[in-house]
Amino acid sequence: MAYEEGPEAFAERFAEYAVAVELLPQPFGYPLLEAVTPVGVLYPFDRGAPPSPSGPVELVLHAVVASFRYRKQPPGVRALAGGRHRLCGRVRREIAPGFYLLDCGLPLVLASDEPLETGMEIEVTAEPPLMAFRSEGGRI
Repeated sequence: MAYEEGPEAFAERFAEYAVAVELLPQPFGYPLLEAVTPVGVLYPFDRGAPPSPSGPVELVLHAVVASFRYRKQPPGVRALAGGRHRLCGRVRREIAPGFYLLDCGLPLVLASDEPLETGMEIEVTAEPPLMAFRSEGGRI
């Protein structure tokens, strides 16, 4: 399954699910963003064109399911070894075929080849990397 046509198209398609974050300055061309989010500091892979902005921006956070189980856990995002992440939260709804809105303390666009049940608490191990899409400028 193709998950995106390109970074700009993905950012536009899912813009309504963006989260407000504070980006800390990064060296030009550095591929990871340092984002202060409602669930703590995350280091998503920057899918936007350099240079990345700093300060308040909106990002569409995106992950691809490697495995999951329905299990009640406190909502959150936790980095694991090898660039993977553990995402815990509630599947809010399917937002496009194969894409789900996950509320894990912030909105996250989750891609899954397997159907996910709306309203269920879930624990996901995500494929690396956790990705961040920003629109042109990305300012709030």
